[in-house]
Amino acid sequence: MKKAILFLLASFVVTFLSAQSCVPDSLFRDSAVGVYPLPFTDDRPDGGIQIPACINEPYEFLITVKVPPNVTFGGFQVEIDSVNVATTGAVQNLPDGMSYACNPPTCVLVPEDTLSCIILFGTPNNPADIGIKDITVNATVHTNVIAQPIVLPDNTGAFPGADGNYFLEVKAEGECITTSTRDYLNQQISLINTPNPFGYETTIEVTSLSREELTFEVFDLVGKRIHTERVTILAGTNRIPFDGSQLQNGIYTYSFSNGESRVSNKMVVLK
Repeated sequence: MKKAILFLLASFVVTFLSAQSCVPDSLFRDSAVGVYPLPFTDDRPDGGIQIPACINEPYEFLITVKVPPNVTFGGFQVEIDSVNVATTGAVQNLPDGMSYACNPPTCVLVPEDTLSCIILFGTPNNPADIGIKDITVNATVHTNVIAQPIVLPDNTGAFPGADGNYFLEVKAEGECITTSTRDYLNQQISLINTPNPFGYETTIEVTSLSREELTFEVFDLVGKRIHTERVTILAGTNRIPFDGSQLQNGIYTYSFSNGESRVSNKMVVLK
């Protein structure tokens, strides 16, 4: 009996930790409704799942969801109550050895200002999965009229901002540089700003191993975004001037994100 209780407790802890690991990317809190990073399309070649998975190596990929208030079915727009994803079996074409979890853990996503997410995680273990996997999520949209099945990404136009594909490339063991999309930029990029502390202007030096299209943001101590811009980072050393003349004295966080991964550092304003 004692062993059974310990086993159930361990199972609960594993499930709890998996669900807790799904944290929506705050980068998209002010974005339009949809799924992020935006899925791959011919017009968005940098979209979708950019980091491949490798056999016998841990992997994770985070999908942040901002549910729209309305959806269009049969030419009619109806109000959404929730988007329900089954807690098991809803994500299709995952490699063997991988699973998923949601935030909220019930996988009931609601059209509020807060973000939801689905994290794909695990260790692919079947060499037969090597190749391209078209990852989809089966869901049910509950409206004020009907409950309608839907597949995300959605290419019917019913769910705004969710068109395209999430193609996951699975490679042989040892062929991946990194297997965590959230760690990717930390392995690709280093940051420093000089001078630091500074009074009015500083230069952020971004050293990168590859070309990246990123969002540069600055946040105050309470997490309020005070600056955002899109930047192109080239391989090598890049210098980005930042005007802090309007900022009060204090500590600020600056970061660069590709929608899946983020690298950050601190700057100090002292006038």
